[in-house]
Amino acid sequence: MSPIRALDGSRQQRRALAPAERARTLVAGAVDLRFGVLNMTHEVHRHAVGSDGSLLFLAPADSPGSVFRMAPRLPAQVVTVTAVDVASVPHHDRIRGSLRLTGPIRPVTEPLPAGIHTHLAGPDPPDYDLGDPVLRLQPNRVSISWHCENGGEGGFDSQGIPVEEYRDAFPDPLMELEAHWLPHLHRGHPALLRTLAAHACGDLDDSVEVRPLALDRFGLVLRLYGDGKHRDTRLLFGRPVACGCELRDAVNDLLDRAGPAAP
Repeated sequence: MSPIRALDGSRQQRRALAPAERARTLVAGAVDLRFGVLNMTHEVHRHAVGSDGSLLFLAPADSPGSVFRMAPRLPAQVVTVTAVDVASVPHHDRIRGSLRLTGPIRPVTEPLPAGIHTHLAGPDPPDYDLGDPVLRLQPNRVSISWHCENGGEGGFDSQGIPVEEYRDAFPDPLMELEAHWLPHLHRGHPALLRTLAAHACGDLDDSVEVRPLALDRFGLVLRLYGDGKHRDTRLLFGRPVACGCELRDAVNDLLDRAGPAAP
């Protein structure tokens, strides 16, 4: 019998981010973001996301893609950006998903919120000149791939997202907390992770390794490795959470449900 034999036995009702919410979360937190235009790729070191999901970035004067310098004269120039989501915890494959946004780039002419230009330029010394123009990509096509929880409600292969749904969605409120909290769980609480995984999936073989994979307001996703395979399981919170205090209470509730053997 496979050491991860019980992974499909969980009958809990699952809830997870909708694809449009996942897309907004992914692009807001992406650390690898590249624009493709005219057979060239341009890496963007820093970006900001508007309330409608549009991307803001600086185009330095020495950009290898002249189209960025020409943007004011080519307001309808269409580019494609690829944003990659990388797990904050080591995994055999750390890429959890990717997002593609396609649309025209235009120069930003209206005043921007305080601090946006400084953020885009980067810390001291800045990557870009504060005088460089700010460009906006307004997506008119959106597609996402999410490689976690395939076979469950939280996982899906590549699919398109209606632009209206993307614009109306919001990033998950635990997005920034996830990047710090999952490594903390991985380094400091392996016994807790095994307890939660065993409660959700049944007794685990000693050879099974449990690592945290994802976190959102609906629950915690664990990835279990064993017998040369891996499977993901979602631990559903009692209710959606919105902050660190609510997350602590939700995890304590999960441990209470796991029984007196929980650490």
